[in-house]
Amino acid sequence: MDPSCVFSPGNVAALLQLLLFGGVIGLYFPQKEYTETVYVGQPAGTPILQVHAMLDSRSERPHFYLCGGRRPVFSLWFQMDVQTGELSLSKILDETDFASLYQNSWPAKRLSLQVMALNNFSKRAACISRNSAHITLDFVNASIPQCAQTDMKELCFPHRDTSNPHIIENRFPGVLRQLRRLTRLSVCPNYTISYSVESETPAPFAVNGNTSELVVTAPLDREESENYRLLLACTVQTETVITKVETSLDVFVDDEDDNVPYVNGTDTVDVVISFNRTKGAAFGALFVFDRDLTTLFPKDLSQNRYVGTLLNSEPWIKDTFDIKGTFSERRAAPGGIRESVYDYQLILKRNLEITENLSVYLDYLVNDTTYPGLEGTVLLHFNVTILPVQIYFTNITHVFTLSRKASVYAQVGRICVENCLEFDGFSVTYQLEVPDKNISAEMLSCYSAISITQAPDRMLGLLYVNNSHALSKPGCQDLEYTVVAQEEHTQLMTSTQIRILLHGEANVSQESQQLLSCAENKQRDECESSQGLGATTGTCEWRQGSEKGISENYSTCSPDLRTCPDSVCDAVESKDTSICPQDCTTESVTGGHERGLSGSGIRAGYGTCYCFSEKCFCEIADAEDVVSKN
Repeated sequence: MDPSCVFSPGNVAALLQLLLFGGVIGLYFPQKEYTETVYVGQPAGTPILQVHAMLDSRSERPHFYLCGGRRPVFSLWFQMDVQTGELSLSKILDETDFASLYQNSWPAKRLSLQVMALNNFSKRAACISRNSAHITLDFVNASIPQCAQTDMKELCFPHRDTSNPHIIENRFPGVLRQLRRLTRLSVCPNYTISYSVESETPAPFAVNGNTSELVVTAPLDREESENYRLLLACTVQTETVITKVETSLDVFVDDEDDNVPYVNGTDTVDVVISFNRTKGAAFGALFVFDRDLTTLFPKDLSQNRYVGTLLNSEPWIKDTFDIKGTFSERRAAPGGIRESVYDYQLILKRNLEITENLSVYLDYLVNDTTYPGLEGTVLLHFNVTILPVQIYFTNITHVFTLSRKASVYAQVGRICVENCLEFDGFSVTYQLEVPDKNISAEMLSCYSAISITQAPDRMLGLLYVNNSHALSKPGCQDLEYTVVAQEEHTQLMTSTQIRILLHGEANVSQESQQLLSCAENKQRDECESSQGLGATTGTCEWRQGSEKGISENYSTCSPDLRTCPDSVCDAVESKDTSICPQDCTTESVTGGHERGLSGSGIRAGYGTCYCFSEKCFCEIADAEDVVSKN
């Protein structure tokens, strides 16, 4: 069918798009793979199959050639009609031809050919992947089946044809496939075979009744439909019966850059940078949409490449900020057409000092470089405010209570400057100081009872018992300290007072024995009567699990159930793994368990979990077993 005959006044918009966006690709094969079967004894001139190339402009006239560098000998058995794209036999095939193919001993051998479509005549065509298609022929060492032995579906459709056509949107309509099996034209000469095409939704496809060719009748628009599910019907009429054979065919519409990028809402975002000042931090979000599928263009076609440019030229801005675009796809509605989405965010290229305080306005140009019109850009605006961070304590004084029976490494409490848990990109260190450095040596020994250590995130200070012997001295009463917090880069500092209120009587037995790990105890009674490292009351605490199987609430003996186990090996616990191996062990664990998120400790365990040194076990203890049996 002549492509010039398929346009109607209703296709004016499609024609305008074709003229605007066409003329770049050139001739192309809508079907890249062809398959057919040839047999011994078929005479010279027998048609095998027909290839088709679709046009990019009215002036194009495809010329078809078998192509390749060192073409195999068997390629001489075939000839390609330059004008029609029909492949036929140039000689009669016989058994000696079959025997000359040293592939294998199978009854069928596979032949591969390449065909190329050019817009002009050529004496020798070298294959170019963009303009070539692959032909696979199964050469059978037998005569072609006669009409009585031919299945109706085999008569109508190739049995191995799984190639689905791809049509580029906005291109000229035309023939995309020959439906008739040309190798079967002479098998059943008394049969009348015709084809038709149907679709559940309106589709611009038809069958040329004279040539049995499937035709696309209008330019396609991928943004209207990405693919068409066609039902091909083959009607075979004999003298006595009419048989209808059907098969489905998916026609895919390939995308091209024919839509401008746009913002759906706002092109401006206000960004406030305060506590998170770390390199790589992302702020704000502006979305740019494109109805084209940016990343799914065929590799041999022009690519829709987005290029972003920060328009601010100040060196400080370029050293501090970057804009990062992240690509994704979305469907505007369930089952709808896919489109591209770019999420643009402001990225810090360096850590910001906590004293930096300013406002800056960034302009970022997004350019769809392959869009052929003048509207392929979007300008985004990031209004950035950097606020300084103040280092201070909310309370002038912090009060903690502590038992005189507390063991070494017992945790007293935590100290934190205001908003410290939100800090990122800088750190705060904490130091413990005695308010009066002129006190007596005896009183100074009292103050050795408490120390402070830095949490792994370098934001918190953890107070813990450093010298349990000092707690037992009658002369050591309530203790007062000064905690100094200092930011690492600017050296800005602040301070607060803490009071440690001691209560109860001292645990004198701690002084004469070496404390073991609470985690060694497997039973409640022995746990609660034992002293251990890190015990806040001097004796260990028991946690009774109630769930079956592997559970986060497993039974275990702990020095302080507030912090152990909690799946975090904190700065105090890491000073000695015997304090809380449930959080800190890096050794293998015997029995059913799950490791902590950092790879250390026991996040979940089976039954009771206990440890000797760093070697831990999770199992049903004897007492638990008796209870469960009862």
